[in-house]
Amino acid sequence: MALLLLIFLAAVFLDSRIDILPESIHNALPAHHPGLVITDIQVTTCSTLNPLSSCRLDVEKWHRVEKDLYLKKGWLSAAYVHIKRKKEEELVAGKDKVIIDVRISRLDPSVAEKGQGNEKWESRQGGIWIKRSSKRHDSDSNKAVTAVDVLFGADTVEPRPGWQLLDPALLLQNSGELQEPRLSIRRGKPATIERPVVRIRKDGKFKILQVADLHLSTGVGECRDPEPKGHNGGKCDADTRTLEFVEKILESEKPDLVVLSGDQVNGETAPDGQSVSAPIDPTCQCSKIFNG
Repeated sequence: MALLLLIFLAAVFLDSRIDILPESIHNALPAHHPGLVITDIQVTTCSTLNPLSSCRLDVEKWHRVEKDLYLKKGWLSAAYVHIKRKKEEELVAGKDKVIIDVRISRLDPSVAEKGQGNEKWESRQGGIWIKRSSKRHDSDSNKAVTAVDVLFGADTVEPRPGWQLLDPALLLQNSGELQEPRLSIRRGKPATIERPVVRIRKDGKFKILQVADLHLSTGVGECRDPEPKGHNGGKCDADTRTLEFVEKILESEKPDLVVLSGDQVNGETAPDGQSVSAPIDPTCQCSKIFNG
């Protein structure tokens, strides 16, 4: 038994350096996250008036995040985020690099940030700076970027476990404040989400909160009713006020179950539904949220 354990440990050790185990076993090891790692990010901009102008890179090498960064409201331009990704076992040693960090900045982070002076950052369009590594173990570590997404709006949040919403927004020309594109990245393997079990309380009570007709927009939204005089300097952020109200109700009522029963998104002012639903955080303290 001890001999078998010794052989197994030796095989794991060697696999961490030269990949001797079959892929099915290697992918199951705790140190490894199966799937894809991101090796590059690019932003492409094209003219909506020029039929020869393309916002799509080579489909054999690049995956496009299918969200126009101008949400199809750019007068003359459209723009998209592209990512290059590979399986870990397809990485060429000494040649392929994996992204281990991302920043959005007008300045090189090695100059603008304390403690980054010795780091090498690569510039990309849209104010994106990426730090890449060709070290073998970095592709297996939780530093490796494994997914990239785009959310919109100054007030959007990232409720998905393991994801990080970057600040500030992408630096694009003519990007409006209310629908500014924000890059979101995930490192390592997807997080395991525990599904809470809905139970009746010990006192036999079970409180249900129904939430309907929020009519949220991409961005902070517009107020349909008169704003209280002098409130917020006369500026009305409808969605922000709505979510603050829902949060107060959750805190005061402490429901066991929250049912979102429809009309949460206002279609006319919500060109990106994913960004609209993100502030309705599924990790709130209630037992479960059903998005109906």
